[in-house]
Amino acid sequence: MGYRETDIESIPSRHPVSAFCTHWINLRGSGGIPLRNQINPAEIAGILPWMLVLETLHTRNEPDFRYRLAGTGCTELFGIDYTGKMLGENLIPEGAEIRRREFARVMETEAPVLSTTNLPIKAKDFITVHRGVFPVSLNGRNTDQIFVVIAPVATECAIRPPLPT
Repeated sequence: MGYRETDIESIPSRHPVSAFCTHWINLRGSGGIPLRNQINPAEIAGILPWMLVLETLHTRNEPDFRYRLAGTGCTELFGIDYTGKMLGENLIPEGAEIRRREFARVMETEAPVLSTTNLPIKAKDFITVHRGVFPVSLNGRNTDQIFVVIAPVATECAIRPPLPT
């Protein structure tokens, strides 16, 4: 299966991508994107193993991305810990380009991109995953971080109800 964008209704509600998408939508409220300090790891503990956090770097004409965090599920799935690496390391060129386009779109639209695809890693491209790419802001003005949730299609996670406010 190649890369194809999808919607939240196409992903089971207990899949980490669907669970985080619901959480992200609840945090954002009536508009904008969630602030990083609104995301409480305790509320998404079942999703964390499947999460990648990337920071945006503006060192060239276009932004570049460095992995700040790679969850344990991602590290096992990929066979490598991406923490500290730049986007594109250990990916096939086509996979890296798809990710750059997704990230640019998420930064521009401030809306998540959900997809189903095969892993863009040689020798692991037979694994089909759901992916979600979510913009997050440190300062409330622009997208400073990208949260990616990625897990094999049959993965389920515990869903914690929102804490009362």
